[in-house]
Amino acid sequence: MKYCKNCGAQVKDNHKICTQCGHPLQSQNVTPKHNKKKYLIIGIIVVIIVLLFILYKIMAATLSPENEAKTISEDIKKGDTKNLANHLVFNDRNLSKEEAKAFYKYIVDADNPDRIANDIESKTKHMKEDKVNATSIDVNDTEAINIHKNGRKYGMFNNYDFEVSKQKVSINPESDSKVTYKYNDKKRKIKLSEDDSKTFATLPLGNYKLTAQKTVDDKKFDGHLAINMSDDNEVQEQFNEKYLDINIDDSELDSDTTVDLYINNKKMAAQDDFENDLYGPYQSDDKIEVYAQAHVDDKTFKSNVVKVPQSDESNDPVSVDLSFDNDKIKSHQENEDIKEDVQSFMEDYTEDLNEAYEEEDYSYISSYIKSGTDTADHMKQVVKSGNEADYSDPKVVKYSKKGDTITIELEKQDKDNHTIHSQYVLDYDDLLSDFKIKNYTDI
Repeated sequence: MKYCKNCGAQVKDNHKICTQCGHPLQSQNVTPKHNKKKYLIIGIIVVIIVLLFILYKIMAATLSPENEAKTISEDIKKGDTKNLANHLVFNDRNLSKEEAKAFYKYIVDADNPDRIANDIESKTKHMKEDKVNATSIDVNDTEAINIHKNGRKYGMFNNYDFEVSKQKVSINPESDSKVTYKYNDKKRKIKLSEDDSKTFATLPLGNYKLTAQKTVDDKKFDGHLAINMSDDNEVQEQFNEKYLDINIDDSELDSDTTVDLYINNKKMAAQDDFENDLYGPYQSDDKIEVYAQAHVDDKTFKSNVVKVPQSDESNDPVSVDLSFDNDKIKSHQENEDIKEDVQSFMEDYTEDLNEAYEEEDYSYISSYIKSGTDTADHMKQVVKSGNEADYSDPKVVKYSKKGDTITIELEKQDKDNHTIHSQYVLDYDDLLSDFKIKNYTDI
């Protein structure tokens, strides 16, 4: 059944004219154009809604914290630091490629990338399930990544930040220097003072190797600044240089003995203890010779000469060991002691010789002269001759020792204040530290 559009009367389906008002019914089988347009619009709207719903679901899945965690996990497992840099943050920015490489190297050196990757996925999932706002990924008791909620993306989706922890790094300089280094494609400078530790920078956790150049005085050294946070948070200087760690064996020297150090024939500044300082820096391929000189009394002794080898890649100080001929120094010191004893002996002898002349008695000097010698016979006659003699200010001006024989030249004044030079040959008894005059000649 159908109805007349004109009068509303019910008519049969096969009627073409209304039986009530006579109005034609054929036109009701044709759909108006505006109805088609209406249906088209409705269809388009439905399609758009469906597409938006599908898009929402895709974005929700893509931007979900779990998916972000999975992406980071896969990047770590594959070592894809380029992509990893786009998903980890530091100071409200993405990591640079250099920082991402350093972070990945830290994970490899300090732990296991697969374990860290799995931990990231697992803890992110538990964050959502347990409805907590933050968690952390630790490596050897150090927080490596802090995962925390940070608002919403596009106003609809939960936003999680995967933030690499901040680490304060210090440097303890080996010398007064200026260092230029490259970090995140920018040149940076720092002025350093020897042994004056200072903060170098606050960096994302990682193991870094920064290209650098160090200037010391007018010398330039190329190399790197190494920061291995898997070991500690201190910068290690790795330049094309070498330092000398000098050890001087002066154990046989008196404490008041002066020791001078020479590097390439240049006298270095005097030190109380050479072992407490490193000398340098020098270019790794510099030719360097090192030696020391010890000043003992009026004599100088030279140590062995060390030619310093080229330094290896370890950058450890080059050890230089210097020593003296201790036997020679000891012999010299003993000889100096004997020389002082000879001076005292001759002073005593001169004093007693004056008594012997005055008393005309040889016994005053008999203990000084070797018995049975021509000198003993001669002096017996001289002191008994009655000659007036009065000598003073005896001084040993020349001294030599060969075995047990000592030869000296003595200078003294006579009673007329004339200077007399005499040569004495003495026998020396090492055990008794005793001297005997066995020959005497005026010069």
